[in-house]
Order: sequence, then structure tokens, then C-alpha cells
Amino acid sequence: MINLIETLQIISLSVTLIFMLFLWLGLRRERIISSSWRPTVTVLVAARNEERDLPGCLESLNKQDYPKDLCEFIIIDDGSTDATGEIAKEWSDKDARFRVIRLEDEQSRSLGPKKRALTKGFDASSGDVIICTDADSHFGLGWLSGMIACFDEKTTAVCGMVKFDPSRSFWGKLAAFEGLVDSILNAAVIGIGGALSCFGANFAYRRKVFNDAGGFDVGSGSLSGDDDLLLQRMRSSGGKIRFCANSQSVVMTQSPQDRRSYWNRKRRHLSAGKRYAFHWIMLALVVFIACLTTDLLAVLWFADYHSNLNFAYMWGFFSLALFIIFIRGKMIMLQEGYWIWSLTISLVFPLYFVVIQPLTLLPAPSWKGRSSKHE
Repeated sequence: MINLIETLQIISLSVTLIFMLFLWLGLRRERIISSSWRPTVTVLVAARNEERDLPGCLESLNKQDYPKDLCEFIIIDDGSTDATGEIAKEWSDKDARFRVIRLEDEQSRSLGPKKRALTKGFDASSGDVIICTDADSHFGLGWLSGMIACFDEKTTAVCGMVKFDPSRSFWGKLAAFEGLVDSILNAAVIGIGGALSCFGANFAYRRKVFNDAGGFDVGSGSLSGDDDLLLQRMRSSGGKIRFCANSQSVVMTQSPQDRRSYWNRKRRHLSAGKRYAFHWIMLALVVFIACLTTDLLAVLWFADYHSNLNFAYMWGFFSLALFIIFIRGKMIMLQEGYWIWSLTISLVFPLYFVVIQPLTLLPAPSWKGRSSKHE
């Protein structure tokens, strides 16, 4: 049995290391592009009970340095029971760039709540480029300009970075580091010509491409995955995807402050994983086997069931490779700090991944009174 576990570890970890080599190569590509194209732009903001954060988001949009006559901001009030709608209407009354769409709970649910809201916003939009963000986000003056600068004549979609606001809680800091890792992974995969995931709070695409990809996944009432699955379909149809590492185009959002909010958010985002493209699911399975066998061999070694330390050498080599990718990605993203987090997660990743990855099999938890219908 020990020999079988060791063989599985060597094979699966070798495949994982080969993939990590490709990720490192993907991160070596230049990320910053400077296109002079100035299309019309529609920013979609889906909001449900966001009276606390929406004012900051709308103020950030108002201050964008992108030409005012080329952009519009559509706020989709998704059945809010607080003052979200009134706040959005105040902006639409004083600035023609802002528009409000009100959705009611009893409307069709063939799509998940957020996908339904964004689809309604898309139908009402007029921009050549659509950019999605969240109501609890805020951005610098050059956000729109930086994202649009990444479009050349062949680019169909651009994925941007999202950072969490500074937090003193452990869970907030963990979420912030995971957000950085997600950005690194997204940039690396895009760098090798693929598409895995992106942040829905900083996602831009051409209007025509959304229609060609068939829009969102009709029939799925899930609470997550609207951005990732759409991106994967865009890439599979031949679209060129870019990652925007421009520091001016980073979107800031709030971090979870306690264990419950962290895990709910984590489960909601990971629940989309079971609907990913088949090759990504298989790769995740290989990485899971690599981590699980490493953990098992470590436990069996401590229990004196075997004395072979080859598993530890493989673990160490894997951790070093992961740390190098973290640091390389951190430099590309122009992010300071995170040295201790990078080292710690690199060392304990086999334990971390075995705990986290099974969450993809669970249905997403309810969110703002909404539950998944078709998980």
C-alpha cells in the first residue's frame, strides 16, 4: 500500500510541477499594453441591499478620467429592501451617465440572481465594451482607462485585478492573500493562452463576444461562476484574453472580517468549480491526489509505518516551486509584502488544498436571502 501511495504521489506531483512550470512561463509575458482605442463603455453594477457601500462605488465611477461622452453606468437594483434604489436614483437624476434598472424578486429565475441582473443590464446597455463590477467596490481615477488600454484589435476580453481593503482580522488577511494568488493564477493561465477564472468585479469584454458566447449559462440558478464560465466559453470559441496588471486598474473591495463570512464567501465562489471545463476539473483532481498522497505519506511516516523520506523531498521541491511562482507573481502585480503568507502557504499547501478543494462539490450557501436553485 505504501508503494502505491508513493507511486501516485510521484506521478501526480510530477504532472503538477509541469503545470507549474507553464504557469511560471505564463507570468514572464509582458502584461501592460497601451492601446489608443477609445470605444463607448458601459459599466454594469449589480446591487442588492448595498446602501452602505454603493455611494462610494458610484462616487468612484463619477471620478473616472475616461471621456464622459463615451461611458455610461447602469446600476441594477436587484430587489433591494433598503435604500439602494433611492441612492442609485439620486445619481441618475443628476447625471445622465447613470441609469437605474429595478428588478423584482418574483421575476424569472432561469438564471442565477446575479447573472439575471447582469443580463438585464446588458440588454439595456449601449457600450461597445461592457465592464462588470460590484456595488461594494471602489477604484482609482484611471480604472476604466487602464482596462480599455489593454484592448487591441484582437482582444475580446480583459481580466483585471481585485484587492481587498486592509483588514486586521486573520480571515480578512487570508482572503486578501488568496485574492492575490487568484490574480497570479489568472494572469499565468492567460499568459500561456488559456482561461481559467477572473474576478466578476473587474471583468471587461466586447459586446459582440458576449452574444457570440451565448451569454450566461441559461438554466443554471447558481449563485456563482457567472464570470469564470463565461470567460472559459469566450476562450474556447477562439477569443483572445488579456490580463490587466496595470496598478491604476485595480478594483478594491471589502474583505470578510470573521470566520463565517470567510467560509460562506469561499464556498460560494468554489461551488462553481464543478461546472468548469473538463480539463480544469481533471487538473484539479491531479493536484488533489498529489496533495492527498503527500499528506498521507507524512502521517504514515510520523506513525512509523515507513521510513522513506522521498515524499518530504518532493514536498520541499513543490513548496519551493510554489514560493517562486508566488514571488514572481507578486512582483508582476506590483504588490508589496505577503512574504510570510507566501512562505507559509507554500509549505502547508498540501494540507490547505485537501481541505479547500472538496468545497467545490458543495452547493453554494445562501447570499443576501438568495439560495441556489440548480446546484
